[in-house]
Amino acid sequence: MSSEIKVLYITNHSEQTIKSKPDNFAYYVKSMMSNKHIDLCLLKPSSFAERRGISNTISIVKAIRRINPDILYLGNLTGLNKLVFFKRIGLLRCKIVVWKYTYCKEYKNPLKDWITKFFYWKGIDRIYMMFDNHTSHAISHHIVDEHQIVTLSRGAEVEWYSRYLQLQKDSFLVMATGKDSRDYKTLSEACEQTGTDCVIITRRHESNVKVAESYKNSRYVKFIFMEDLNIANEYEYIMEQQGKASVLAIPCEKRKYGVGYTNVVEAMPYYIPILMTHNPDIHVDLEKEGIGYLIEPYDVESWKEKIGYLKTHPEVVEAMSINVRKMVKGEYNAQTTSAFIINDFIRLTAK
Repeated sequence: MSSEIKVLYITNHSEQTIKSKPDNFAYYVKSMMSNKHIDLCLLKPSSFAERRGISNTISIVKAIRRINPDILYLGNLTGLNKLVFFKRIGLLRCKIVVWKYTYCKEYKNPLKDWITKFFYWKGIDRIYMMFDNHTSHAISHHIVDEHQIVTLSRGAEVEWYSRYLQLQKDSFLVMATGKDSRDYKTLSEACEQTGTDCVIITRRHESNVKVAESYKNSRYVKFIFMEDLNIANEYEYIMEQQGKASVLAIPCEKRKYGVGYTNVVEAMPYYIPILMTHNPDIHVDLEKEGIGYLIEPYDVESWKEKIGYLKTHPEVVEAMSINVRKMVKGEYNAQTTSAFIINDFIRLTAK
């Protein structure tokens, strides 16, 4: 076997974009680009966009076969799950490694369930799950074998975010930066009623626009819609603004899967407390780790209580900051995560 492992990563981001962002942004591909064991290739699926349906997938399969990678690495399966079937029928011979945010599905239709469990999932060599509950469910329900799956913490590239870190805050500011499945109504009510400055950076989803309209004259709550800014480096803008926050809020709608985890990862390099809607599928237990609080869905009074408590107890904020620092020096550091993945690739291709 060659000393280098050829890894193909499917993404619409350019090499330049990936290198300009933190390692956690593109699933640690940035580290792979400079690793002596990895020969990394990028494939842009949008370059086949003129083709539709199965012809689009076949074009991607042909491109993968030309590149002939040892590992096909996917940030997620959205729009790419058909590639697994092509592997199962022998048209792709590479290992497939994917990240997954949600539960592995089961189906009431016996035939569909059997095909999914005993044909589809067997075509994936490694699944990096975001949440322990999802991993245990997949194993206990015999969807995948234990050797196929692992819960992997997403560490942040702390050094990248340090340029935006503001240790001295002008005032107490709550910030929220997510866009999907967000409950900004509850957060806005809590901040309005406690007289707390709150900045919400999001996109124009119908529910977000509706809440923003309700608080357009608020002294405390401010919505910023990314579509209105017309800027090129949206990610950098959001991360720069986040540096001003005293607390990061992740208020979520009630969902049957984990939401908001990316926001947790991106909050850690700022060493600030995190307030988050409680969900049993959350990978990081904020309260157990001593870095924030979990609040039951739609509980305005609890949001008010926790915001008020952190505003008036700077010693608690400092203690949480110290705990976050400990976490990002270990398991939640991008170097830790990328090293695990690269070593895992070596193990997979040695078989």
